[in-house]
Amino acid sequence: MKILMLLDSEFPPDVRVESEAQSLIQQGHEVHLVSYNYGEKSETELFNGIHLHRFIINKQVAKKSKGFIHQFPVYKNIWKKQVSLLIDKLKVDAVHIHDLPLCILIGYLRKKYPQIKVVADMHENYPYLVIDQPFMNTFFAKLFLSKKAWFVKEKEWLLKAIDIVCVAPEMKIRLKSVLGSDQNISIVPNTLGFKSFVTSQKPIEGLKDRFKDYFNILYIGGFDPIRGLEYLIEAASKIKSDIPNLRIVLVGDGNIVPALKELATSLNIEKQVIFEGWQSQNHIQAYIEIADICVIPHLKSVHTDSTSSNKLFQYMYFAKPLVSSNCVPLEKVINEEQCGLIFKDRNSDDLASKLLELYRNQPLMHEMGINGQKAVNEKYNWDFTVQPLLDIYSKN
Repeated sequence: MKILMLLDSEFPPDVRVESEAQSLIQQGHEVHLVSYNYGEKSETELFNGIHLHRFIINKQVAKKSKGFIHQFPVYKNIWKKQVSLLIDKLKVDAVHIHDLPLCILIGYLRKKYPQIKVVADMHENYPYLVIDQPFMNTFFAKLFLSKKAWFVKEKEWLLKAIDIVCVAPEMKIRLKSVLGSDQNISIVPNTLGFKSFVTSQKPIEGLKDRFKDYFNILYIGGFDPIRGLEYLIEAASKIKSDIPNLRIVLVGDGNIVPALKELATSLNIEKQVIFEGWQSQNHIQAYIEIADICVIPHLKSVHTDSTSSNKLFQYMYFAKPLVSSNCVPLEKVINEEQCGLIFKDRNSDDLASKLLELYRNQPLMHEMGINGQKAVNEKYNWDFTVQPLLDIYSKN
């Protein structure tokens, strides 16, 4: 089968998209992917077996057109043109749409190309992700943007999809309540394709030496308000006297970095909190290897209670004990596999307590790390959990 994937960002990187595409290729399918080009990538490329097609667009235009998706047809028209050109040229059998905004095309595709299978792949609990953003509560957003529209359109668009993929059982339950049925909803979690992941990793010269004398608590990921990073910094201020060689290692970037740096300074722990900035996906292993504890401090919400984080399984694979907030999917895996401790979200005292509990119990840290690694090797790995996706494309 010839499959065209749609992704409204630059590619690479996107771990989930790449994992799905490569699994489908291994099953004998031909996978094409159309994505943005902000000006520095080639128009076409063969990337690890994936046929890439990129079109030039200004990054701000791409961002703002999606932001006004319900008010103006710019976003839809841009993508209709690009997708139609590729469908007509490639004669594809299926279109696989990554995340909710591009699902605006489903009705158009079903009408113009009724012979094509259309699959909606929900990486996020998108309507709740939108309403969690602080920008949506500004005066401008209240005047010109609509939170409700995302819930209305989610139902309208997804009802027209032939198959739907989501990342967690909790998300499937929510989608069933929205759509009235779960017959065409499959769960493909953000587990780790560790064979391809490990072979892509590269060392960072001097990194281990920089951190070898410290007790390192690591976070890797996005830097935005829903990540709960301010509570990690607050927790660090409460335990710095108990852990003299403490280092909070923050890997990533986002719009709240200045506020986080200001918070660290105000709490007099700017020396203990290390901002490493954005790093290549090829350097994830290098950072996890220097960690003593890995943290996922996400704020608990409807969104985070129904999505899964691929960082969870990356941390587990490298045998690192975890401290996570009590978001349902995270808490479920960590408690079942006994690979970490759970703290109440937004509670820096509880987070500090859990970090200290592990610091003071090295045998427990080791045991939890081994438990997590064993769970990833045996069941929380991509080769095992990708099967529902493969089944979608093997059925008529």
